[in-house]
Amino acid sequence: MADGYRIGEVAAATGFPASTLRYYEDEGLLPAPDRTRSGQRVYGDAHVARLRFMARAKRLGLRLEEI
Repeated sequence: MADGYRIGEVAAATGFPASTLRYYEDEGLLPAPDRTRSGQRVYGDAHVARLRFMARAKRLGLRLEEI
């Protein structure tokens, strides 16, 4: 998507709640997304792909430290 995704769209697409996305960003597990002038996060396709990978790894039983 050219303009990127808002946090709610990423949450819906990946199954992670918005609070988890912010936590992963704070912990360095997810690169900080760009922000709009008003400060809203704008995620890209790479963020969504990374989160989908993380979701699969968690389903396989991996802990965040292992991912």
